[in-house]
Amino acid sequence: MRDVVLLLVHLIVTVVRLARPGGLRGVVAESVLVKHQLLILQRGRKRAPNLRPADRILIALCTLFLRPARVVRSAIVLKPSTFLRLHNLLRKRKYRLLFSPERGHRPGPKGPNKELIDAVVAMKQRNQNWGCPRIAQQITLAFGVEIDKDVVRRILSVHYRPTSDSGGPSWLTFLGHMKDSLWSCDLFRCESATLRTHWILVVMDQFTRRIVSFGVHRGIVDGVALCRMFHRAIRGQSPPKYLSSDHDPLYRFHQWQANLRVLEVTEIKTVPYVALPIRLWSD
Repeated sequence: MRDVVLLLVHLIVTVVRLARPGGLRGVVAESVLVKHQLLILQRGRKRAPNLRPADRILIALCTLFLRPARVVRSAIVLKPSTFLRLHNLLRKRKYRLLFSPERGHRPGPKGPNKELIDAVVAMKQRNQNWGCPRIAQQITLAFGVEIDKDVVRRILSVHYRPTSDSGGPSWLTFLGHMKDSLWSCDLFRCESATLRTHWILVVMDQFTRRIVSFGVHRGIVDGVALCRMFHRAIRGQSPPKYLSSDHDPLYRFHQWQANLRVLEVTEIKTVPYVALPIRLWSD
């Protein structure tokens, strides 16, 4: 009996496909499809209505008579909240597949071990003025372990927290002295509807908390792209005297440094492990 039903269904689908979509049949099918979707929407107002088997069969038969361009225009059951939730799930799945440690075992280094991490953190705690290159050099001389300065920087960003015993001026005092001459910039990453990565450079006036403008770039960001985003953000405005940025490696491109020198802008790095005010504003 099951084989007979399947054979009958395949026969109906074949006959319908032989009758090419479009024309008068397409107009009638589109009208029936839209009216049936309106009936489905009237079933429940508080949540998305569930489709019954009969609804699915009727919608599938109507779409066979429609052209592909008309099918998209006739789909009115999909709500914006449903689309945004689907996009959020796809975005999370994309980054989970890209950066999840559970994606099998890939060949290559597994990262620093616990002894090396403890040694780097202890050396930084005893020598607050040492930078990442010097710590990497001392680790190599003391233990004979080759370690890059970027590895030291990643270890310190995760496992080291400096003590707040500085006697310098506070951030608010610094902002008061830098009135109308201090801007901040920060990079954000967002996903489009087709899950394409876009980088956004936000420039903000620190004293007035006014958003100066944005610079958008799709794809990988390098020194040239970062300079292009910054020029788009400050287009039509005179650049500030000082520009505050975090310790992102993107700001170490020589094109970025040369661009600031040409504009006569002094770059000020924020305190490590402290969020930029622009990041606090966005959150």
